[in-house]
Amino acid sequence: MKHSWLKGRRWWAARKHPAAPFDELIVSAVPDPAGRLADFELVSLDIETTGLDPSNADMLSVGWVIVRNGRIDLGTAESHIVRPSGDVGDSASVHGLTDTVVGAGLDWGVVLDKIVRVLTGRVLVVHHAGLDHALLDRMCLQRYGSRLLVPVVDTLAIEHRRQQQKHHLEENTSLRLSDLRDAYGLPRYSAHDCLVDAIATAELVLAMVAHRHAVTLGELLA
Repeated sequence: MKHSWLKGRRWWAARKHPAAPFDELIVSAVPDPAGRLADFELVSLDIETTGLDPSNADMLSVGWVIVRNGRIDLGTAESHIVRPSGDVGDSASVHGLTDTVVGAGLDWGVVLDKIVRVLTGRVLVVHHAGLDHALLDRMCLQRYGSRLLVPVVDTLAIEHRRQQQKHHLEENTSLRLSDLRDAYGLPRYSAHDCLVDAIATAELVLAMVAHRHAVTLGELLA
């Protein structure tokens, strides 16, 4: 997502006078890709959903943690269960979130407001933006009338580009979070817990930064 495009889209979104807290996000400074990574705060975020199609999946849980000055600030870690519009279905076998559990969750709009607040002035980090970021885009369109206009670092895309550049990408190459953590020498964690996965993604992006000797934000952006 180019810096100039993002600024332009925020300008147009502001003309529609969206509701809070989205109104604050779109008037906040857009992180400059040429800026030093150390000057920005990152929000590593993970979502558990009812399916893998962001056009119709519901958010069931979300977790995030902020990265400041190259360090994960565990004091900022937060997670929420979200009440979906329908049944959990077969996805419960993956993440263990049953209809009973999510039935006591927060309304999705309340949770989305929290996400927007924590992302204001910061950079979003996800593993597989094609799902998590796309789902947030759809939810923001529904609630605020605009896509989620923030810079996005996608650890899956970073590794895909790296392997393409080195001609290492093969048909059976795994870009799963757990496998990439193995490749970067990081410990294994339990999968499909949104907060654990958010922290795992934060650790992975820091390992990638160290491995690539990345200095600017633009070197990581999707």
